[in-house]
Amino acid sequence: MRKYSFRGGIHPLRDTHEGKELTRNKPIREVVAQVVRIPMDMHIGAPSEPIVKKGDRVLIGQKIAEAVGGIGVPVHASVSGTVTEVAAYQMMHKKPSMCITIENDGLEEWVQLAPLGDVETAAADKIIPAVKEAGICGMGGACFPTHIKMSPPAGKVVDTVLLNGAECETFLTADFRLMLEQPERVVNGLRAVMRAMGVKRGIICIEDNKPEAIQAITKAAAGREGVEVGTLKTKYPQGGEKQLIYSVLGREVPAGGLPMDAGVVVLNVGTAAAIADAVIEGKPLISRVTTISGAVAAPDNLLLRIGTLLKDAAEACGGYAKEPGKIFVGGSMTGVCAPNDEASISKANNGLVVFDEKDAQLPDESSCIRCGRCIDACPVWLNPYQMKRDYQLGKLDEMEKKLHVMECVLCGSCSYVCPARQYLTPAFKDAKDIITARRMKQ
Repeated sequence: MRKYSFRGGIHPLRDTHEGKELTRNKPIREVVAQVVRIPMDMHIGAPSEPIVKKGDRVLIGQKIAEAVGGIGVPVHASVSGTVTEVAAYQMMHKKPSMCITIENDGLEEWVQLAPLGDVETAAADKIIPAVKEAGICGMGGACFPTHIKMSPPAGKVVDTVLLNGAECETFLTADFRLMLEQPERVVNGLRAVMRAMGVKRGIICIEDNKPEAIQAITKAAAGREGVEVGTLKTKYPQGGEKQLIYSVLGREVPAGGLPMDAGVVVLNVGTAAAIADAVIEGKPLISRVTTISGAVAAPDNLLLRIGTLLKDAAEACGGYAKEPGKIFVGGSMTGVCAPNDEASISKANNGLVVFDEKDAQLPDESSCIRCGRCIDACPVWLNPYQMKRDYQLGKLDEMEKKLHVMECVLCGSCSYVCPARQYLTPAFKDAKDIITARRMKQ
């Protein structure tokens, strides 16, 4: 069997830093919080607009916020109960997020749903509107509204849908457990997308360190029109969109372009499962599988309602095993540090990783020895050494126009392999933020 790969990248598992062994064999367990605090800005685009107020009673799946702007998505209640607050809280963004807080009444009452039916027979032209109405956005971390991905503009021809089941990030096993335990949902979601877009080929891409998932998905995909399973060599960041497209199809996404410029749409396997729920059952996106790992008493894979507080997710795993030094939302390579454990699980949060105070300590930087390891590791063929040098000299124009820093995917591979422990990825993120802000002012 052919195994796909790409140039560059790293292998954290070789140094026992992968962390997946903590939760790999833990079946998905549902936990329903007593209180949820649902952010309105869980997706790329304008924040959704609340349409409920304090004191309102809501049902599971009820729309509580309307989409705003061309790429907005609605937000739905993840529990039944009473709205106790509509107010701003500090979440994962620089500025506070408007949130709707709901106290769960424990009745688990759903709003009336409007399913389309079987993914093979549902009206194809109804699928994309259903995906939008369900509030589905990228569940692998990118948060891009899925109905936009499924609606390429005139002149863009998409011939292949790739489902990203690589889950190459450290510690995370949520997608692995989903593929292993609920492979039919994943395949059904892919078929719904293919039919809606008129695409004949769909490939579910899984790293070869997940043989059980490959077997389960292969069995579920048997006999499904146009569905294939692609085996990837285990390497980080194999799950990056550009790396995945190059590995499996041999196509390069042009600089500054999108996957659809290479004739491809890439979706996470969790997103596909949510699409299947929206089509078959009419359910909006109100929960997701999240790996809780690191310095907690009992690491696990939890099915959490959107808006669950981080502290409640940790408590469901026995609480903190040690005093937290850092709490990552996502894995330890690309995850974002939470301001505190009062932040909430959003649609994009596939992991919560707790570092104790010792593991959270940053190493001291030393001088670059020009070994070139960062260049070898970069999956998009950039020159991290020179970019860091220009960043220190304030040469942002050089970084943008000659060194192409905007193509950096912030995977952290360069920082990981650097023997001098240079703070490479943080510098590139800061440069990209400054350049983006400049562009917006022009």
